[in-house]
Amino acid sequence: MPKVQPEYLELRRKQIVDAAAACFARSGFHQTTMQDICTEADLSPGAVYRYFRSKEEIIQAMCLRGHEEDAETIHDLMNRGSTHEVMDELVHLYLEGVSDHEHCALSIELLGETRRDPVVLESVREGLATTKTALADIIRRAQERGEMSRDLNADALSQVMMGLYQGLIWQKVVEPDMDVMPYAQMVKTLFSSLYLDNGNGNASARKEVALPSVMQH
Repeated sequence: MPKVQPEYLELRRKQIVDAAAACFARSGFHQTTMQDICTEADLSPGAVYRYFRSKEEIIQAMCLRGHEEDAETIHDLMNRGSTHEVMDELVHLYLEGVSDHEHCALSIELLGETRRDPVVLESVREGLATTKTALADIIRRAQERGEMSRDLNADALSQVMMGLYQGLIWQKVVEPDMDVMPYAQMVKTLFSSLYLDNGNGNASARKEVALPSVMQH
């Protein structure tokens, strides 16, 4: 029997995870059965169970893939100019791009499941930690470049950035017709107040203001 190529195995896993995501967003984790996932993926139960033994394993794979993709995207953006440009692109991708109601519903379903399933909770925690580290790296690099004040707590600011995204997800689920553009523009305005160089690449002579203790190391 010929050996199955890793690329084929990865594509099949992706097919199953994508099908599960569609089912979860539509019906919720608990209402979705493995048979529902098989039907959505157009695969036999034997084919699906070859890759995943349970819904929980699929959820874990979904969390891991999503956060790995986010971290990779963020690190790729770090090589695209000033921090101002990087932050604007992040806002474009993660705030202006929030329009898929199915994606938003799945995110809320996933967060809700963390209260009931410790395995899912750990997967989400690990994923959030990966994203937080990637964002904090951008901020620390900006501090080394003189683009942001060294008094900023990079870890705390990265958590705020994730909170802005998660908060928008919640609002889009409740208000599907919400216009995300004013929200995204306000976030850009807030970020602009953190730059010492106004995004021009040259350190400004503007005197740094004292930051509240919650923002300091």
